[in-house]
Amino acid sequence: MKSLLNSEQQSSVKIVLRMFEENLREVETWLQGAEVNGILYQRRLNLPAAKREAVQQCVDAALEIIAALARKFDLKPEVEDVSNMIRSRMSIRWADLADTQSRKLKRFGEVPPELKRTLDPDIQQLARLALELASIIEKDPGAENGSKDDTG
Repeated sequence: MKSLLNSEQQSSVKIVLRMFEENLREVETWLQGAEVNGILYQRRLNLPAAKREAVQQCVDAALEIIAALARKFDLKPEVEDVSNMIRSRMSIRWADLADTQSRKLKRFGEVPPELKRTLDPDIQQLARLALELASIIEKDPGAENGSKDDTG
């Protein structure tokens, strides 16, 4: 049977469905009680049981439709190596951190002279660490095929 979608249309449909599925899977994680307790933020889902159940039913229904569409249009899963995402995010955080140094904070108002010595060294170290993380991941030859063995 000839596909109803050309390759560009199939790609577009797949991307939209994949992004929606990613969001649905994230919702499922929160529904299952996941919590994040960071240093500067906390995340948790605060919903009564009845709403949780209703949300789970919607998620399940949506995932069933996505699965049916994937079968109908022969949309195959892609294996995604998240190292590119990590490198990209660390590069962005490096730039954000560079913009958080005292001299750049002047755009928000007067900056006390002592801020340069109390804030900047730690911000600069965080920026260096962000770049180091990106660099480590970029240099990892095992990341390309997932076959790296650190056991010896």
